[in-house]
Amino acid sequence: MNALSVLYDETCGFCESCARWLTQQRMLVGLECLPAGSEVAARRFPELRRSGTQEELVVVDDEGGVYRDTHAWLMVLWALEEYRPWAQRLSRPSLMPLARNAFELLSSNRRRLSDWLHLEDEAVRRDLARVGSPEAPKCAPGDAACRLPRRVRCTGCGRPSVAGRTACPHCLAEIVSAQESA
Repeated sequence: MNALSVLYDETCGFCESCARWLTQQRMLVGLECLPAGSEVAARRFPELRRSGTQEELVVVDDEGGVYRDTHAWLMVLWALEEYRPWAQRLSRPSLMPLARNAFELLSSNRRRLSDWLHLEDEAVRRDLARVGSPEAPKCAPGDAACRLPRRVRCTGCGRPSVAGRTACPHCLAEIVSAQESA
């Protein structure tokens, strides 16, 4: 095994931060982080179509092996030079239940972690970057059209959103996924 593809939830700020962190680590096995909902992931792994309710980390090795949930977390740690000993320890039968509980706790609370750590997903960051980019038109002082949008909580899930939007990016992703699976 020479390479792993890590399919992460691109609508989760915590997941995106983890993906960026992974790419900065010393690797014993090459890691490629792909947004699970991207066209690239769909083309390369058509058999792994995401359902709207599926909330799992998926890792695919270059030999076709697919790892989900706890095993996926352990494979990611195993690929990193600094964390391979931890992956080997946690994969022992006596520690596997502890690892499963820890990774399940982390996975099930990743949205809360994103909110607590103020980690916004890529779509929100792109919108904010575009508004403040050097290419953006400069406005006259007091121009109401150029004010930053007011931040509110999404009525569907409570995550940060922008006033005037029907739903936040997270809820829109769930709606689109539900429509695609129907």
